[in-house]
Amino acid sequence: MIYGELEFQRLTYVRVSDVIGKQTQEEMRAIPIDTLANACIRGTKVHDYCTTYVKGLWLPDIEMEYAPYVEAFINWYEKHVFQTLYTNTRLYDDKSRFTGEFDMIVVLKESKEVAMIDLKTSANVSRSWPIQLAAYKHLCELNGYQVNTYINVHLKKTKSAVFDTVGDEKTMVSPPTVKSIEIRHEDLNPYWRIFTSALSCYDYFNRKEKI
Repeated sequence: MIYGELEFQRLTYVRVSDVIGKQTQEEMRAIPIDTLANACIRGTKVHDYCTTYVKGLWLPDIEMEYAPYVEAFINWYEKHVFQTLYTNTRLYDDKSRFTGEFDMIVVLKESKEVAMIDLKTSANVSRSWPIQLAAYKHLCELNGYQVNTYINVHLKKTKSAVFDTVGDEKTMVSPPTVKSIEIRHEDLNPYWRIFTSALSCYDYFNRKEKI
């Protein structure tokens, strides 16, 4: 692939998650580093497996600790989704110089609405989720993607895994229990204002831009 000037510029754009992350560092500091690392690995693995499933590709054997998350998603997906239109697509705002990659855009079965689905595997709901979706909504509108509704599908652990420990060896004997919780966001406009404020702070402190 040969990059043009715009493609090179886009490599420098700040990601939506990084803009929001600047505002949620205090929340992250309260979580042990090992827990954060495991949550990051889990989120990446589960997202990859779920995306593989909706694309209709071969799904490999899934590790025991992640399988309940994927099963909860598949159950939700089969019940609510008629068709998947797009997955893992990165969009850009060349004026404000930020970028974001959404999980999937689908057509829902009952309402036939076009919906953006953003998967979450964290233990608790975060106040940052609708802010992230508001930024994605802006990117969709800017890039010609017509989406009617924006949904977080929270794959929430309701019962912890059971482990057997012998000496230094820790083996999972029973996986966690996970359920899917659908969170719809009807009005993202207030959250878009929050995102633009966070982006302005990012521009001022990190890009050293003048007011």
